[in-house]
Amino acid sequence: MEKQILNLLTEMNNEMKGMKSDIHSLRSEMHNRFDTIEAKLEGVGNQFELTNESRINERDFISSKMSKMEKELYILKNKNSN
Repeated sequence: MEKQILNLLTEMNNEMKGMKSDIHSLRSEMHNRFDTIEAKLEGVGNQFELTNESRINERDFISSKMSKMEKELYILKNKNSN
């Protein structure tokens, strides 16, 4: 009877070690997947930042050109008035 209990406990111990190994493998796999997803999301976020940066630069460029054009129109209008 004691031998059967010992065999049963040994078998349970081996199964628990196997489960522990499986859980460790699953943990590593999930960690790698999350790192991949995080890297992709950071890449997407960076694309949005670059897109917004180009829009800001375009807006600043257009605003600057409009200001210069308004200034030139004002000067031309004042020259024609005199």
